[in-house]
Amino acid sequence: MICSHCGTNIQEGDKFCSNCGAPVEPQQTYQTSQQSQQQTYQQYQSYTQYSQNYAEPSTPVGFVDAIKMFFTKYTDFNTRSGRSEYWFAILFLILVNMALSFLIHEFGIFGWLSGLWSMIILIPSISLSVRRLHDIGKSGVYLLWGLLPLVGYIIILVQCCKESAPANQWGPNPNGN
Repeated sequence: MICSHCGTNIQEGDKFCSNCGAPVEPQQTYQTSQQSQQQTYQQYQSYTQYSQNYAEPSTPVGFVDAIKMFFTKYTDFNTRSGRSEYWFAILFLILVNMALSFLIHEFGIFGWLSGLWSMIILIPSISLSVRRLHDIGKSGVYLLWGLLPLVGYIIILVQCCKESAPANQWGPNPNGN
């Protein structure tokens, strides 16, 4: 038997450790803790396997899927979004803004539509940007760089162009790499 406090070998039948004086715990307790450790490890493995099976799509997201995800995951600030999801959603937003600008310029009566559109996409845009930063291993607080004129936007743009990081605290790599 081995003392759980100092690691000294204990003779069978001793009630106290000859080195540190600690009471000797029954061998069954040691085995029980080993069994509980094995159960915990098996639970971790099954959770890891579960999270890998039900992770984000392992292929790049298409244009239509990115738009759907943009509007359905608008409250999700805790997971990750890959580059394809992010940039297709940004492309969609640019195209809609161009169409609204054309309508306002040509007809002049749809000015309120631009303000409404901006309010509709505010939260989903922030959520998407936070998920994209999570994908490269950065916190969503990193978006505060955008408060710096010009330089802040360049910093965020460079970060959003980076490749996905391996699995991190925000989940597995959405590209499956």
